[in-house]
Amino acid sequence: MRQPDTTSAAILAFTADLEVRDLLLELAIAEGFGVRCAATEAEAAEVFDLERPGLVLIDLDMPERAGNKFLRALRQGPLGGIPCIAITASNDPMLAVSVDASIFYKPDLDGIDTAIGRLFWPESHGR
Repeated sequence: MRQPDTTSAAILAFTADLEVRDLLLELAIAEGFGVRCAATEAEAAEVFDLERPGLVLIDLDMPERAGNKFLRALRQGPLGGIPCIAITASNDPMLAVSVDASIFYKPDLDGIDTAIGRLFWPESHGR
């Protein structure tokens, strides 16, 4: 199993979507990185208290725009340099303009495994 080049290979998945969580856990097992899941902003903050994730995956479809708010706060804070990936079921073309992250679409999240691989193992993904 290959080891990532970053100091933390953990992904923080900020989503209440059980299908997305299952998909990420399967991907983590196959690729050898850890995933911590948070369904609320408080749970996400607890993860940041424990360790700095190498990637934050944020669900933009959460109630009360919690994902959007969390992404905005993260980008404006001292950890704003952490790579982020947004996921959504929306096909709103303005969404890509309004968030500062790559966007993947539910339910299949096509290409997300390659994008994550490029972040953690750039030498083996042609970067």
